[in-house]
Amino acid sequence: MAVTFIYYRYVIIPMKKKHLREKENLRLQQAEFMAMFAELSPDPILRFDHTGKIILANNAAHKLFHRRNVLGANVRDMLPFVSDIDIDNLISETRQVSNTVMLEGRYYQFIVTGVNKFNICHLYGRDITDLKKKETELREALIRADEAKKIKENFLAQISHEIRSPLNAIEGYAEYLADELKADKREDIAEIFRSIKNSSKRLYRTFDLLLNMSQVQTGRYDVRFEKVNIYTLLKTLFIEFRSMAEEKNIAFTLVNKGDENPNAYVDHYSIVQVFTNLIDNAIKYTKEGEVEIIISQEDSNVIVDIRDTGIGISENYLKNLYTPFSQEQTGYTRAYDGTGLGLALVKSFLDLNRARIKVQTEVNKGTTFTVVLNGEKRWKMQ
Repeated sequence: MAVTFIYYRYVIIPMKKKHLREKENLRLQQAEFMAMFAELSPDPILRFDHTGKIILANNAAHKLFHRRNVLGANVRDMLPFVSDIDIDNLISETRQVSNTVMLEGRYYQFIVTGVNKFNICHLYGRDITDLKKKETELREALIRADEAKKIKENFLAQISHEIRSPLNAIEGYAEYLADELKADKREDIAEIFRSIKNSSKRLYRTFDLLLNMSQVQTGRYDVRFEKVNIYTLLKTLFIEFRSMAEEKNIAFTLVNKGDENPNAYVDHYSIVQVFTNLIDNAIKYTKEGEVEIIISQEDSNVIVDIRDTGIGISENYLKNLYTPFSQEQTGYTRAYDGTGLGLALVKSFLDLNRARIKVQTEVNKGTTFTVVLNGEKRWKMQ
């Protein structure tokens, strides 16, 4: 018993006392570190009790409220928004609220946090003036961008109307004169009227491109899916483009290797625009040889190949193929006209139709664009 008492008295008790001292020193050290952190913080930090009395303020807080005695003051006098806060509830529920106010000509965001354990609240401030300024600039930029979109759309619609009206007259009179002079059987005159008709169609398509691209980019194009006979659709386009191919002495064929009625669920207008642009490009970039439209089917897919023997596309340019206003040949000396919108619109419209496109091409040998409708996404496509 005596040994146990001596051991407890001279070993255990001193060890316990030492442990308590070290624990207290560590607590004080941590408190000192936290106080130093608060003091060095560039943002204002306050601590107040359940009555609103400020019991701690760092240097940044003293600087912010430099015209007042901060310690001992009521936080409601410093920051009136705190009057709307139920401090007792904030502490008991350990809740957090925030508010943004202007002080000294600058915007500050304050976060008030209740600490139930110590029956106090912490208030952290942050200068968000630059952020507010950027938000305002961004909001104004978005308003200007929206206004610019509306102006662009109105301009395109107006200019389209202004050009379509005289074009209708030109095309109408050209057809009338062609009928009147048909009896003369002069091939040179027939060629002139064919050229007028084809040029008018190209101008129509150019404005359709601009209007359609504007709708797609602003998200205002309405997709309406329906069952469409792809062969019937392509046959109509084939008849429309035949005169353009004849003008260039290019062989132009449409072949259906699939079912008699190859149907697909698509948005009719946008798919017409897809094939219109692909066929137009095939004829435009083919000086001699042929352009062929081939319809086939694979499982539930309707596949359309538009093949030409034209100039082809270089491998370097393929990555820019569907970029708006991009063309492989640029400048006033380029050999082919165009806006550079056709293939960009093709890709956008195909995405809207959940369809896919791939291209096989070789410079000076030709190009084949393959469109897959109702695709099962098994193809490795560009």
